[in-house]
This record gives sequence, C-alpha cells and structure tokens, in this order.
Amino acid sequence: MLLSRIFAATPRRITGIRAQSILSTSPTAQEFKVVLDNGTVYVDQALAEALGWTPDQPTEGVSLTLSGWEPHYFAIARTGSDSDLLARRTVESGHNPRVKQILDYLKDR
Repeated sequence: MLLSRIFAATPRRITGIRAQSILSTSPTAQEFKVVLDNGTVYVDQALAEALGWTPDQPTEGVSLTLSGWEPHYFAIARTGSDSDLLARRTVESGHNPRVKQILDYLKDR
C-alpha cells in the first residue's frame, strides 16, 4: 500500500500525541516528528529503523500498513508484524457495539 495515495496533498507537520497512555501502555513507546508533503511522509532515520528499514539495504524498502478507525485510532505498522495484526483486529473490533461503548468511555477519561 502506498502511503502517498492515502494522505492529502497538503504539506503539513505531524507531531505525535503525548497522550500515549491511551494508545499504548508499552514502556517502549516513543514519539517522533514527521513531515507530510505532497502525499509523502518524511521521517528521520530512527523512525525508519524502528519500522524495519536497514542501512545495509537502503533501496529495499519496507512494506507498511495503515489501519484506521475514525475518528481517533490510526496506526502504521510493518506489514505482517504483531503490531499490524493488533491494529487490524482493533479496527475490526470497532464493529462490535460493546467494544465501541468501552472505547468511548475510555476516550473521555
């Protein structure tokens, strides 16, 4: 999936949200800044490496999946990873009324 087809063409700076405790309880969660310009997301090397890019194969690329459940949950993960599967299942569970009720309750906390 090409990220350039997903994002709007308007240049903007995207900054991670500090409310990570809502999105992730992982003690290894990190915040990164990225730039979106003309449908392309530009990241620094640390984020690229965290997503699976390696300096010894710079042109190989990494397949990423963008999953989302409007208006609050969007995740980009390495395709096929545990994080990708979790994100996809989270979106799928969004169709469950009980799960939606619980997430709406947690969102207001």
